[in-house]
Amino acid sequence: MKIAFIASRDISEIGGIENYMANLCPILVKNGHKIILYTERSKDKLYNYKGVEIITFKSVKSKFFNKIILGLKSTLNVIFKQKNVDLIHYNAMAAGLSSFIPILLRKKVILQMYGIEWQRRKWTSLSKIVKILEHFVIKINKNIIVVSQEQNKYIFDKFKKSSSVIYPATDISVINTNTRILEKFNLETDKYILFVGRLVEEKRADILIKAFNGIKIGNINLVIAGGEKYSNKYITFLKKQAENNKNIIFTGNVFNDDKSTLFNNCLFYCTPSELEGLPITLIEAMAHRKTCLVSNIQPHKEALGENGIFFEKNNIKDLQDKLEDLINNNELKQLGELNYLRVKQNFTWDLISGKYEQYCNNVLQK
Repeated sequence: MKIAFIASRDISEIGGIENYMANLCPILVKNGHKIILYTERSKDKLYNYKGVEIITFKSVKSKFFNKIILGLKSTLNVIFKQKNVDLIHYNAMAAGLSSFIPILLRKKVILQMYGIEWQRRKWTSLSKIVKILEHFVIKINKNIIVVSQEQNKYIFDKFKKSSSVIYPATDISVINTNTRILEKFNLETDKYILFVGRLVEEKRADILIKAFNGIKIGNINLVIAGGEKYSNKYITFLKKQAENNKNIIFTGNVFNDDKSTLFNNCLFYCTPSELEGLPITLIEAMAHRKTCLVSNIQPHKEALGENGIFFEKNNIKDLQDKLEDLINNNELKQLGELNYLRVKQNFTWDLISGKYEQYCNNVLQK
């Protein structure tokens, strides 16, 4: 098969779609498929990543129009400059707005949704418009992939359409790393709580900081690993909250072995999100045999099953109580081992890539 994936930020950036593409696409190449990935970054560029042909268009300085324009540019490139493309795969709603063009041309199209877009805080002032656009994209597409059962139910209840769940995944073969990032930030093994992710409002790193500020345990750090180019005001707000607590450490974005080292050595992992698709960072923490303290939203429950420690979404007091309980709990590693087994059974890239290939074959045979 020859598949064109539209659209992603550059795969060196932190983010769920970027992680998904950086892992899935090389496996598909290894399995004999031809893969083109359309991304956006600071300038136009053409390069190769593990056999994947990367075509990059310059970013537009607008969080609303950026992915829409990337989707349109990529679609026109696929149609007019690429030969023998079997499938065009759109990542998320904004890029998917251009999917009507290949659909009208009777080409095979897949739409993958990573969350319910209009619920994201960055679209608060535009939620009605985003909801209309989402309605349009889902209505015109027949082949829809989602990353959680929650999204699957939402699409069926709202649009009376079927979708297929293909989870995110992680690579469990490359998690035993040891870089010098602990030295860089003066961290000790089992002496810090870890958060990894984009620093955007719905991830709710702010309530994690508030809860941590209320803990009276002096030898534990909170490590906030991540960033986001469209959220400078929010990141400034987070650092303002943490400025009087020397135990809160911001590392910026971390990748590859540095990220794995942070996972390996943390006391436990915490993600307080109020909205998710199904977070890859949580699956990565599980793969590193870590106990996970998470908000009680459905995607977190779907990932962890019965092995998670859950607090009430957006409840700072409940989060603070759970943080203190886990810091003082000597049986953390037992849940971590169960999490690792759950990843092996449900969330490896070998398993997920096989499901994706089968889905594509089914689409082509329709």
